[in-house]
Amino acid sequence: MAGRQGKTKAGKDGQGKFSRRFVREWLAPQWPWFALGVMFAAITAACAYGYSTIISLATDWLEAGDQRVFTLAPLVIIALVAVRAPTLYGQTQANNRGVQNAIVKLQQALFSRLIEGDFARLQAKNSGEYVSQFANDMVLVREASLRVATNLAKSTLTILAAVVFMLMTDWLLTAFLLTIYPLAFYPVIRLGDRVRNSSRRAQEQAGELTSVLNEAFQGARTVKAFSLEPYQMDRASKGFIERARLYMKVLRAKALVDPFLEIVGGLALAGLFAFAGWRALSGDITVGDLLGIIVAIGIASPEIRALGTLNAVVNEGLAAATRVYAVIDAPVHVADTPGAQDLGRARGDVTFDDVAFSYPGAGPALGGLSFSARAGETIAIVGPSGAGKSTVFSLLMRLYDASSGAITVDGRNVRDLTIASLRRNMSLVSQDAFLFDVSIRENIGLGKRGATHAEIEAAARIAACDFIDGLPQRWDTLAGEGGRNLSGGQRQRIALARALVSDAPILLLDEATSALDTESEARIQQALGQLAGQRTVIVIAHRLATVRKADRIFVLSGGRCVESGHHDELVARTGAYATLVAHQLS
Repeated sequence: MAGRQGKTKAGKDGQGKFSRRFVREWLAPQWPWFALGVMFAAITAACAYGYSTIISLATDWLEAGDQRVFTLAPLVIIALVAVRAPTLYGQTQANNRGVQNAIVKLQQALFSRLIEGDFARLQAKNSGEYVSQFANDMVLVREASLRVATNLAKSTLTILAAVVFMLMTDWLLTAFLLTIYPLAFYPVIRLGDRVRNSSRRAQEQAGELTSVLNEAFQGARTVKAFSLEPYQMDRASKGFIERARLYMKVLRAKALVDPFLEIVGGLALAGLFAFAGWRALSGDITVGDLLGIIVAIGIASPEIRALGTLNAVVNEGLAAATRVYAVIDAPVHVADTPGAQDLGRARGDVTFDDVAFSYPGAGPALGGLSFSARAGETIAIVGPSGAGKSTVFSLLMRLYDASSGAITVDGRNVRDLTIASLRRNMSLVSQDAFLFDVSIRENIGLGKRGATHAEIEAAARIAACDFIDGLPQRWDTLAGEGGRNLSGGQRQRIALARALVSDAPILLLDEATSALDTESEARIQQALGQLAGQRTVIVIAHRLATVRKADRIFVLSGGRCVESGHHDELVARTGAYATLVAHQLS
């Protein structure tokens, strides 16, 4: 029991910390909008006070036969409506603007932290979990912020105006009511804790469900090819059912708030008539005073209910904010070191010296790898699957940092260079050849921001992208999500053109021509041959045509270099490379 209480207290302390941070970092800078909203809220509260006052006076005028009941009272009520209606609208719009501005800033900070942070973090989770934070968590944070901004000021000031009116009319009756209503808020707060706990798990499951749906849609070809529709429907159905179950837990806790407030409100109303009726019959208050108090309670009751339900909504928002801050606050492991220097334009010398590396939660990928590439040289890295070939590129670009050993570019350790300047000197073409859902021209131009169309066309020509003229909108044809509007070979050629237009001195080709036909690959090999001496080209490939013309070939096995040399030289040795060649030819 003590452990559970300690955990609950720690959780509340954490929620309080995040709520204060959220207000300080994101809402406070929008204070002019919220100040405007509070001003409008004060006007609406004053109008609510005016309603109670005019109803009380009008009732007494009616009882006394005073003509003001049908001359002055209607005009005052119309005037109050004319003022309160637009201020209600103005308050909502001002608060909406302030909250929306804050949420946009929070979304930008979250996306920046993810896209600029560690590559390992993006690889560690399904993308659906991060997408869910933008699609679900932000909605809950926005809803909670809007409710606080709108209801806290308006409801508090309206209730305060009603209480002031009632105190001025009959302090004893007001004291009676103020004793009853606070009794409702303890169970409401307890329900808020239940909502927060249930909501946290519901938001986590929403990310898992998003990942399942993403897999189903992105892997549609595999699903169709293996008739996996029933399997995917079963996975999605289980996710939908679990989502509904968790959401129902949240809704059940939230649904209990209104009944509690209804019970308290009913008891208060019954007590009001009993107590106030006795005082009215005793002559302590007039009928007008009684009706004015009833109107004040009628105006304040929805606001009290709004404050009661606000606790549950805020706890949902805090659970979502906790997940968002978990990403924002996560430490960045691969970052510029203090005093990191700009590489400038590299010559292109690359050296791995006894480099070791293991992926998180996995065995060693490299176990003391050493090799070098001289500026302008074309080298090839070959070896069986799992030998560590692609890891070489990941470490060279500092997507990860090596566990030990040193990686240098032009004799300078990559850890001593700014990451931006290091990657600016490299261009990568990977096997998956990812394209963005923009035009062909823009996809190629992303290799060099501000590239002219002439530069883009020249890179596309080298990469054998002559198919572009046959596309529906030629250069303006959209590639589709991930490049789905193009074939695998077309995607690879566009990706190669993107790398070439950058004019980076180090070109990294990771199975970059694996999806090409023999003729297209031959054309690209010929084009790449023209770059000899101009760029350092490091090639990872299995095809002999891709590697046999390399200046040197390094053969990896078990994360180490076991052979190196020219193609003919390595074949003559009848070692690991010769075995790979024999397997390919067979």
